Amino acid sequence: MVYRIMPASYKEKIREMIRYSGSKMKPERFINYSFAMSLATGILVGTVFMQYFIIAAVVAFLSVWTLFHGLLSLAIEKRAGFVESVLPDTLQLMAANSRAGYIPSRALLLSARKEFGPLSEAIKNTGKEIMTGKSLEEGLSMMTRNIKSNVLERTIKLISEGIKNGGKFASLLEENAHEIRVQQALHKEVKANVMMYTIFIAFAGCVGAPVLYAISSLLIKTISSLSSAVNTQNLAALGNVPVMSLGSVTVSQDFLFEFSIFAIVMTASFGGILVGLIGTGKAKAGFKYVPVFIVLSFVIFFLTKALAGGLFTSIAG
Repeated sequence: MVYRIMPASYKEKIREMIRYSGSKMKPERFINYSFAMSLATGILVGTVFMQYFIIAAVVAFLSVWTLFHGLLSLAIEKRAGFVESVLPDTLQLMAANSRAGYIPSRALLLSARKEFGPLSEAIKNTGKEIMTGKSLEEGLSMMTRNIKSNVLERTIKLISEGIKNGGKFASLLEENAHEIRVQQALHKEVKANVMMYTIFIAFAGCVGAPVLYAISSLLIKTISSLSSAVNTQNLAALGNVPVMSLGSVTVSQDFLFEFSIFAIVMTASFGGILVGLIGTGKAKAGFKYVPVFIVLSFVIFFLTKALAGGLFTSIAG
């Protein structure tokens, strides 16, 4: 089993990531399944590009292996994003219950509504821990055990420090809810301002680069055919007539095609990562755009190649 030979630190990291993602999958299954799929994909891709079997197989293996871990990271980010979106409403509801006269543990349990998703489960566990004798600060700190969110961690820390300094529980909840809403509004405004950069990167990676690679390959093919068709010796026999020599094209069509495929994959991948980095400030958020960008780039590449090839053929004919 692959899981057994993996380092203990890696297995612990995967176990932690699965817990943060909310999945019930066991670390053993995730590691073994991702390794098997990566290995199968590597062998398949290496068979397709038999001339570069080792390189293609290794690149495909590492790409799929990274993709599985990237999807797990995306699940964590998505879960944390949902928690952060409902956190202000949750804090406001807790504050309302506290002002209604409920003790903190009861106020927390009454705030654990089903529509709050994973945050609801965390609130229930926190309320139960407080009711069994733990302090309010200790109970609140357990809310972040299964949710990896910087906003949630910072909020819990501020509330705990406020309680230690004598602040009122309801007031602390309301103030933090207000601050989170202000931050979310600013984030939406910043995201709208950088939209043009996102559109430019997406266009360059998914449209511009594939079109240029498709036209370049057709130009090389056309120049190669023209250079072989022109008989410069017969033209030179006509006399002192200037003759333009096209020279010989040494670039292989197969090599150019393979280079174009590799370059498109790299351009689309980094384009997706950049879009995620600009939109959210986290590079890992761009992993979800990478498959879409790659598929769209290939569609544009082959479509441009077919249309331009037909156009060049009609002109030459």
